[in-house]
Amino acid sequence: MAERTRGEVRRTSFPIGEDLSEMRRQAREFLAAAALGELRETNFVLAISEAANNVLDHAGTDGRIVLRCDDERVVAEISDEAGLLTDTAAGRVRPPIGSRRGYGLWLMREMCDSVEILAERGASTVRLTMLRP
Repeated sequence: MAERTRGEVRRTSFPIGEDLSEMRRQAREFLAAAALGELRETNFVLAISEAANNVLDHAGTDGRIVLRCDDERVVAEISDEAGLLTDTAAGRVRPPIGSRRGYGLWLMREMCDSVEILAERGASTVRLTMLRP
């Protein structure tokens, strides 16, 4: 287990590309030092991947992932310049049974400690947070 330095804030960012497996590898590499535990780390990476996939499927613009880690939490911000995601309550209710779409944000909310949707200056950001043990 990696030692934590009190007050240290680690940060990285990278563009969202077509190769989501590479994005997941980069996220896991960054998260290793956060010591979230296997299940929570897997859930967080899956939520980040789902948000990145939504950028590729819906935004039609470049996207970016910013990861930050401090003593208390790990935060992922997945942003795009299209600004199409404006409903801050999206994903709070499970999609109807049999629905073929609409599970992404709901799953993110189920897997993370906090999910915020920010729509500012024509851009959309999904902020995912996991508390550190």
